[in-house]
Amino acid sequence: MKRVLPFLLTVVLLMTLCAGATADAVDGAGKVVGVATQHMGNAWNKNCVQAIKDTLEPLGFTVEHQDGGGDTAQQVAAVENFITKKVDFIIVSGGEGGAFNEASLKARDAGIPVIGVDMFLDGAITGIMCDNWSGGVQMGIYAANMMQGAGKYILLDTSGWATLLDRGEAAESVLSSFSKISKVGETREVAASDPVTQGYDVTKAALTADPDIKAVLVTWNMPAVGVYNALLEMNKVEDVTIISADTGDDVISAMLEDTAGHWGFMGQNSYELGTMAANSVITTLQGGAVPFAQIGTSYFVSNDDYVTGGIKTVKIQTPAEHWSEVLQPVLGPLEEYLK
Repeated sequence: MKRVLPFLLTVVLLMTLCAGATADAVDGAGKVVGVATQHMGNAWNKNCVQAIKDTLEPLGFTVEHQDGGGDTAQQVAAVENFITKKVDFIIVSGGEGGAFNEASLKARDAGIPVIGVDMFLDGAITGIMCDNWSGGVQMGIYAANMMQGAGKYILLDTSGWATLLDRGEAAESVLSSFSKISKVGETREVAASDPVTQGYDVTKAALTADPDIKAVLVTWNMPAVGVYNALLEMNKVEDVTIISADTGDDVISAMLEDTAGHWGFMGQNSYELGTMAANSVITTLQGGAVPFAQIGTSYFVSNDDYVTGGIKTVKIQTPAEHWSEVLQPVLGPLEEYLK
């Protein structure tokens, strides 16, 4: 083990140097990258596509973007179209991950590398997402604290999106531990085609039927704006906490209004995810290998003093870093321990 540790550190250093190699050597001229999005109605999608363009277009790549307009079938058709056109790479940016497995395998068999963003796909060279499960746990913890361990809540979700499902399930894994916290009815469906209106309608109907609801959990950002609009209209913003997911200008601007009540959300950086997708294109073109699964940064944001309380979340560390922080105070330096 004494010999292995320096070797591992050398490998890590070499990997870091390789990762830091400039992309200037890449010539993207004549290379076409097809990007298929589910919709372009929020900042997540816009920022992800912009990051891909910002990274690849200066290198000569042509980025061809086709949007599904909120329709999964249209987004799948966009991927199929890219295969027919024999583009050089395909990036599937957001959407119902499982719906693209067949097309992803078809692209692979045609020799076209596929990259999934906010999803993992069969046949793809890599999938990129943030830690949705831990983000969902943070949502559940925030909800439990705002409800002070007791009360009713509802959950709004859009079925078919694995990342959204993870968030909701993780949040409920926390809330289910409290015997005095209960869910009202089943998870309420919100379609991606009209999320703000449906978020409003679902929330208003639920609170009309049960005025004692204390929290509304939403697995992405756009329905949360509709939730807020309903609470405003019903004079419930001070009585009901909103717990949502996904970073968006719509959510942040709404939660900062003077009329907003407690509101927290699990966030992610889609510009970062899009950059990772673009860099995966570059690495592959250079003949390098990309990880099968990659993870971006996750966040928790709230408009109250909750976020000043020292929230703990996952740290990514090397063995040496972890030893130094966790074990060294008792066991001493790692180098001494391994002698």
